[in-house]
Amino acid sequence: MLQKITLFCLGISLMGSTSFSQDFSYSVVTVNNATFSNDLLIRTDYGTAYGTPQWESGETEQIPVAYVSGQAARVEAEFTLDCGNIPSTITVRGVGPEGINFPVQTVAVEASGNFTYPAASATSAFEDDIVRRFKPFKIGWDISFDGGSTWHAADTTANTMYVTLNNPMPETSGFKYWHTIYDISCRNADSQSTETDVIAGIWSEFTDQVTLDWEDDSLKYYSPMYTFNTNLQSLLMFHNAQCYTFAQLFLSCIKIQGIVRSNNYVYITPIGNYVCGKPVNRFLVQNWEFTAPSAAGECTYFPYKNTYINIYVPPYTEYNFITEDVVDQPGLPGQCSSNPSSFFNNHQIAYIDGVYYDACYGVSFSSVEDIPYEAFSGWGYRYTIGSTKHCLFTDNMDLSELIDVVSTF
Repeated sequence: MLQKITLFCLGISLMGSTSFSQDFSYSVVTVNNATFSNDLLIRTDYGTAYGTPQWESGETEQIPVAYVSGQAARVEAEFTLDCGNIPSTITVRGVGPEGINFPVQTVAVEASGNFTYPAASATSAFEDDIVRRFKPFKIGWDISFDGGSTWHAADTTANTMYVTLNNPMPETSGFKYWHTIYDISCRNADSQSTETDVIAGIWSEFTDQVTLDWEDDSLKYYSPMYTFNTNLQSLLMFHNAQCYTFAQLFLSCIKIQGIVRSNNYVYITPIGNYVCGKPVNRFLVQNWEFTAPSAAGECTYFPYKNTYINIYVPPYTEYNFITEDVVDQPGLPGQCSSNPSSFFNNHQIAYIDGVYYDACYGVSFSSVEDIPYEAFSGWGYRYTIGSTKHCLFTDNMDLSELIDVVSTF
């Protein structure tokens, strides 16, 4: 009868003098952490830069990583071998998705059982000019005790990985490398290879009026109707903001791909033509119901009148008019908001390659002139007597028009 002798932890079993097999529990090899290098900066949505290592054992949330297409991921990993018979060396490799692997390296093992896979670039780079989002980007770590003749699965690391089309445009005061910007951009443009297709993919995030951050939380447009949040970071932090923020969100998702467009930020407002001695300075976004006019004697052209002192009061779910000939109705839904604010004196949208994009509502236009006829219910002008605001309206869209002020975001 052949006698089986097990060398604990090295896992070699002798069966007679001519044959052998392995008998080893490889779960005793664990990854402690993994650190990527030569990667792009990513900031939390609160503005601070993510640190390293990007993967740590026991953490519920791992840090995202980003590279530019055509580059190779580069990673270092620290391991622990928990056994009573520590070898002097061990051979390690990493197996990633889609043939993106990390090369075989034989490394020294400390007496404590700790060993490090030195920083190494993947054997295959990310494909040139292709946007990707891997959620997750898994690396299966394999070990060998015989120099690579026999491999055994040891542990797995997993991080969200973003791959941008080009190097992102430089950060500015209003554009940072926030996590959600990478996620919306690469999630929706995944596998796209041309600037036109990347922009179209990014825009698709907005067209269903459900814009989500990297955690799948809703980013809301005026929900409730009143909000102080007027910049992009406040939208990412507090998940509710005004029109400035969604135009900047859409444009930031394009900038993170390194796609350069100038004259892309458009401020629109009524032209301010005078009607009945007052300048037109308001517009109503669909839909509003025009009831019996009470101000025809004051202004034939703008015969509908609403009044208010404080237009918003808690819980900010509807307008607080004292009198109203024009009544707010559900109309164009905003991002994650079925009935956002719709009484404005200005608005901000994006302009890319001949198309005007209104990311607040997920709709686009071929010209500024088309916007009132396709998206507005009426024009208005406002003036104040004492503490009361008086607003006169018309549903005749021919009685004013928009002017636009163009800048580069």
